[in-house]
Amino acid sequence: MLKRYRRNFIALNMITVGIVLIVTFVFIGIMVSRDDYDELKNVMQMVVKPWNEAEKIKNDTPRDDKKQPRKPDGKTDNKEHRPQPERETERYKDDNITTLFYDKSTDKISVLSEEIVYNGDLYAPVSEITERKDNFGILEKYHLIYYKERTSNDYKIAITDTWYLESGILRVTLILSAAFIMSMMLMFFISRRLSNLAAKPMEDAISRERQFVADISHDLKTPITVILANNSILKANPETTVYENLQWIDSTDTAGRDMMVLVNEMLTLSKLESEDKCGKKEKTDLSSAAEKTVLQLESVAYERGIVIEADIEEAVTVLAVQEHLKRICSCLIENAVKYEPDGGKIGVKLYRSKKSAIMEVKNYGSVIAADDLPHIFDRFYRGDKTRTTKGGHGLGLPIIKRMAELSGAEIRVESSAAAGTVFTVEFEAYKGDG
Repeated sequence: MLKRYRRNFIALNMITVGIVLIVTFVFIGIMVSRDDYDELKNVMQMVVKPWNEAEKIKNDTPRDDKKQPRKPDGKTDNKEHRPQPERETERYKDDNITTLFYDKSTDKISVLSEEIVYNGDLYAPVSEITERKDNFGILEKYHLIYYKERTSNDYKIAITDTWYLESGILRVTLILSAAFIMSMMLMFFISRRLSNLAAKPMEDAISRERQFVADISHDLKTPITVILANNSILKANPETTVYENLQWIDSTDTAGRDMMVLVNEMLTLSKLESEDKCGKKEKTDLSSAAEKTVLQLESVAYERGIVIEADIEEAVTVLAVQEHLKRICSCLIENAVKYEPDGGKIGVKLYRSKKSAIMEVKNYGSVIAADDLPHIFDRFYRGDKTRTTKGGHGLGLPIIKRMAELSGAEIRVESSAAAGTVFTVEFEAYKGDG
């Protein structure tokens, strides 16, 4: 399932990014093509503009050394000479653009460029150009792009092959295609990395779900087995009295109660985890709750030779969910008594610290393994030794951790062979508390 999720995630990313890139690159291509089109128009206009009447006369004049006939008074014949302009403009050249003059009255074409981009008969495209209304356009039939300017019966015309523009479009297309391929390749590797990161929470959730099923199955298997075994014994001896079968009945009752405790804890944890907001916090006497819990467990500790050292500051009030606070105190101190070796010592300390109230519950003789410490608040998590030697279902600490969070408190644990194990809960102190 996770592999399919990753594949779908990568495919969705690639499709989304691909569509965005295609739209972006098409837009860029259109804009660049338009710019090239406008730029070509400007270039052709620059090529045409400087040509003046003098240039036309110069190119139309036969290329020989014959001089114009002169009159007796030494002047040339004005009939064959056109007025020269006052100033000639510097000519802009482009070898890919052919410039020419077309005199419509004489139907004569004068080519002014050294290179000719059209090898066919010029009269056909020029005739079509002069008939068109647009000064700039494309002759699809001749694969030519033109620009023209008209002065009386003369036309200044510039033409170039459509490849002049198409080559630029092709160049932009190749660049954008290469950019698209590189972007998609890069996005593929990024998507693979992101898919792993996106799937990590799902993998953890699935792993926790599998572990949950395994743990709950383990915890339910024993009482169910006991109940079924006891029922088998009772069914096999129907003639016996209830008193004679009392041990099997008590065993079944114990197994059923154990299952009920487990179910109740699971429901409690499920309810707490479904709540996404802090509970209703109110002023609560933390000192009183801690003292009551210590008094209730002193007899249990005394039977095992465990000493409880209580250093509880008086009248420490906090803002917390009252029901949750009592459960946190009882669970931490009860666990400390449960896991402390016989004849050991535990400490319960409560004090104010700036805006907080801190409660510490310490086991002097019980150490949590370094590998178990990061998982101590996980559901059903119990170290191998505690699983076999102590009771419980591994739901107590996850429950009080969630209760602490809903009360706006922080709970943490530290453990080492030298210092023992210390559970610390930091509550928000009541502002009116002195």
